[in-house]
This record gives sequence, structure tokens and C-alpha cells, in this order.
Amino acid sequence: MSRTGRIVGVSIGAAAALGVSMAPVGAEPAAEAQSVVSLSVGPGVSTEVGGKRVVSLICAPKIGGTHPKAEQACANLAAADGNIRALADFTVPPLCSQDFVPVVAAIDGVWRGEPISDHGFFSNECVLHATTVAVFDF
Repeated sequence: MSRTGRIVGVSIGAAAALGVSMAPVGAEPAAEAQSVVSLSVGPGVSTEVGGKRVVSLICAPKIGGTHPKAEQACANLAAADGNIRALADFTVPPLCSQDFVPVVAAIDGVWRGEPISDHGFFSNECVLHATTVAVFDF
């Protein structure tokens, strides 16, 4: 390998290690990664239950879908990086009854270009809404 080839190789390697973009000057920025998910809430402690409520939520490239609070839900998911287990944003536990009427909430789809599939079980609807903010509020 020539000396010039080694210098170019080292320069590209250093740029990659430092996170420097190697895109040509004036190139279009990469499109925002797609974020499209299906959200469902149903009674019980199984993801295979009937009677589920299901909405679609599109957070990128544009906000939309059938979720009634799409902007707020997208903001909540963005703050949690798509992780429904990291949605709770309260410092004092919510005042929910101790009634055990279990519900299951699930998210499936693509978040920032990566597949996502998760679910959680909650003791009742109040706990679900308190811990998942607007994401499962439909």
C-alpha cells in the first residue's frame, strides 16, 4: 500500500471513530428514521385477549395516526426513547384505587427505524394511565 493510501485510510478511520460525517459537502441530510407503531390495551393478563382497543401512532416523519393525543404521545415516547417501561414521569405515586382489574398494554412497530415490540401488565386502568402518560390514553 502506498503512503497516500495509508494516510487516506487512517483519515477515514479517525473520522469514523470521531463520528465525523463523510457525506459530500452540500449533500442532503439523511431522512428522519420512521417511527410508526400500533398501540393496544385490553383486559386481563394475556396479550391474546379479545376486546382490545387499538390505535396507530405515527411519530416520524410526520405526527399522525388514529391516536387521539398523537403529539403528546409522540413526545412521551421520544423522551423515553420508545421504551414503554421508562414512561412514568411522576415523583409522587399516583392516587389509584387498589382494585385489581388487570389490563395489558402493548406496542408493536418501528421506532426510529428499529423494530419494537413490548407489553406491560397493569393492576387497573388508573395505574396504566398514571405510568404511561399519554401513550396509552385512548
